Amino acid sequence: MMNKEDVLIVKASAKSLEFFVRVILKVEPTDQQLRVIRAIDKGKRKISIRSGHGTGKTTMLAWIVLWWGIFREDAKIPMTAPTGHQLFDLLMPEIRKWKDKMPDALQHEVDMKVEKIDFANGSFAVPRTARKDQPEALQGFHASHLAFIIDEASGIPQIVFEVAEGAMTGESTLVIMAANPTRTEGYFYDSHHKNRWQWECFQFNAEESQNVSKAWIEEKKRQYGEDSDVYKVRVKGEFPSQSSNAVFPLQLVEDSIVRELIDDTGAEVWGLDVADYGDDRSVLAKRKGAFFHSLEFRRNLNAIDLVGWLIFEYREAKRKPSVIFVDAVGIGSSIPALAYERGLECVVGIKGSNTATNANRYHNKRAEWYYNLRELLENGRIPDNDEMVGELMAQKYKISSTGKIQLVEKEEIKKELGRSPDLSDAMALTCETAIYLDEAEDERVGLREPDEWTTGYHYNIGGGVW
Repeated sequence: MMNKEDVLIVKASAKSLEFFVRVILKVEPTDQQLRVIRAIDKGKRKISIRSGHGTGKTTMLAWIVLWWGIFREDAKIPMTAPTGHQLFDLLMPEIRKWKDKMPDALQHEVDMKVEKIDFANGSFAVPRTARKDQPEALQGFHASHLAFIIDEASGIPQIVFEVAEGAMTGESTLVIMAANPTRTEGYFYDSHHKNRWQWECFQFNAEESQNVSKAWIEEKKRQYGEDSDVYKVRVKGEFPSQSSNAVFPLQLVEDSIVRELIDDTGAEVWGLDVADYGDDRSVLAKRKGAFFHSLEFRRNLNAIDLVGWLIFEYREAKRKPSVIFVDAVGIGSSIPALAYERGLECVVGIKGSNTATNANRYHNKRAEWYYNLRELLENGRIPDNDEMVGELMAQKYKISSTGKIQLVEKEEIKKELGRSPDLSDAMALTCETAIYLDEAEDERVGLREPDEWTTGYHYNIGGGVW
């Protein structure tokens, strides 16, 4: 039974999200969060937030879900995101965390299940993944008090919003979209541009957030490059300018990180980018079909040590690689033969400076590998590795004097990033055309007799450099 003071506090919380956060949850919101909270308290009902990482946007969404559900009867709260990970691993646990911080009397008002949150007043919240093949994620909700919570809205297909548009336009309906602004098109992008007049728009710049340390900011500058699109999106919460000569569109890279449904049929292929003489890492990339499942590195290894590492990785692997492509420049040129002598016969040396298999389109093999990688990412998945993202986004192309696609020199990329793009180079090595074009079965594809090839490139044995 609540006393008179508790009743007054609850009534005040019902009227003010800011009061609920400060008094009930006993937390001090950041300046960025507070601007959104006060907009909601003033009656603004269409909120769109573009945000960098670590600014507390998901935390704020959790506060809003609890506040809306507890203090409104006949309320329904559809919560959606493009991936189940965002909903069930991030948003739902965040709601549970803040529910557990409330006074006991209010905790009893909230019953959290795996796929639903029930409130004692009959209201509820439900998480639903929004995908192109499931456009009904926000459809079919009717209540006196609707609140649509849309996390990572930039990645939600346009059709999902089109299907739900009628329900989202009610006068008393609250719609909150928040996202890293990865795309320069779509419903979320339009809310900050041509449809901005319909929305209260906010930017959560991590550089200005009390939740983000200066050390973290400096680390991201080093990983991405301060002038890069990925820094703009992941740190500043700005839409990408997307350089016209970028090999990889940012949204392609971001989609590849969060993609849940992937085709991993096909060969297990590894690529070893060997460190130059100096401080660079030697990186081993592993993929199964279009799924890059591992990026590993070692420092300060000579050729013999690198071969020992490859043999160890091969023996430990549950899925043996059909082929291991090695960057056969400098130290790497001796690795295929050394590996062959020690019984590892699937190591093949390749050179990025060689003529491309599709010589009419690409200036050399290196350009061809990277564009094959780009094609693979259309339906593939890559690790969530900040340095790797920075390296992919740093790849630029130009058209050579003979009209072919040519990558910007590696030295220019090293100057931009302050390091060698060894992670992305290892991934690109796995996309050597000989095996990339025929991966239907997980077998020694690409190690063939010369007469099977019309291009002049063949991989009939390991241990050589081609």
